[in-house]
Amino acid sequence: MAEMDERYLNVNRFGVLSIPGPLWLAMAFLGRHWLLLIITLASRRSPDAIQLASSSLSAAVLVLESPVLILAYAGFSRHPSAGALLRSIWRRGRAILAATAVINLGVLAWFLWHADVWRQPELFLASCGLLDIAIVYGIYKSAYIKQVFMEFPAPAESGGTPS
Repeated sequence: MAEMDERYLNVNRFGVLSIPGPLWLAMAFLGRHWLLLIITLASRRSPDAIQLASSSLSAAVLVLESPVLILAYAGFSRHPSAGALLRSIWRRGRAILAATAVINLGVLAWFLWHADVWRQPELFLASCGLLDIAIVYGIYKSAYIKQVFMEFPAPAESGGTPS
């Protein structure tokens, strides 16, 4: 007899699957330039952090990673009163994560193609690209993650009296 996957028992107070920690980490990693910006703003007293951020961040990359932030917001907003737009965004979560990973890989490929030599920073960025690939593989291979993105609490009934 096949064993049941106990992860399917981990539901939130609205009766839908809770978002697992590794999925939150994947969203944070795919929005890594936003995280770098937030850390830089939080440590604004450090000139080294500001110099690092100003040389590493571009507005275009931040715009390209914005869908992951919107997806994370939809994840935090998984409750019955959420609107149709957030529900639609959440249902397309795997595609949003995959598209962001592909965009990150494209930016990385362009950067590495134009790098004169590959030293420690370039090798670190190449390893980030491998993690992007691993995230895409994981979100499309896992039936559990697919189910997480299919679930959203039922809309709250409006105008009715509770029975």
